[in-house]
Formats: sequence, structure tokens, C-alpha cells
Amino acid sequence: MLTVVIYVVVTLVIAAALFALSVVLFGRSEVLPAVEKGHTITSLPEGPIAGDDLRSVRFGMSARGYTMAEVDWALEQAAREIDELRARLGQAGVTDAASRRSDGRPTPASG
Repeated sequence: MLTVVIYVVVTLVIAAALFALSVVLFGRSEVLPAVEKGHTITSLPEGPIAGDDLRSVRFGMSARGYTMAEVDWALEQAAREIDELRARLGQAGVTDAASRRSDGRPTPASG
């Protein structure tokens, strides 16, 4: 009977020591403060976005993968850029179509 009690006590002491060591090494797992609304650690350049800008984006990691707010933000920035480019191409397409002949060749430059 005494052997079982000693075994349990020694096991509890070792478990407590391992727990204390893990707290010292890895911290107490405190919750990080909330990020301010509209703020993200992910960055993209101001103005036009190039392909290399998107290729270099890195997202913060969370317990289940990437931080969803950062991914949503980056996708929204890229979507806006694509919309702006398509709008410019649409305007340029109207101008190009007006400058073409009915046979598909461009009209000669006036001058």
C-alpha cells in the first residue's frame, strides 16, 4: 500500500515539475490583444498592385491556419485592383472599337 502512495506522489511531483517547466518555456498562453478594426499586419503597396506584390504577401498564422481577416483584406484589395483594371480596359475597348473599320483593320492615323 505504501508503495502505491509513493508511486502516486512521485508521479504527481513529476507532472507538476513538467507543467511548471512548460509554463516557463512556452509562456502562459495569454490571449493576444485584439487587432484594431481596419488594421492588419499584412501589407500591400499603395496604388496599383503587381503580380509580385501578391506573390510576396504573407499572412499571420492562427490556431486553425491563416488569420481570416487578413486573407479577406488582401483578397478585397486584389479584387478592387482587378475591377479598376477591367474598367480601364472596358473604356479602352470602347475607344479601340470606335477606331477600327468594319473589316477589323485599324483606321489610319489622321495627321
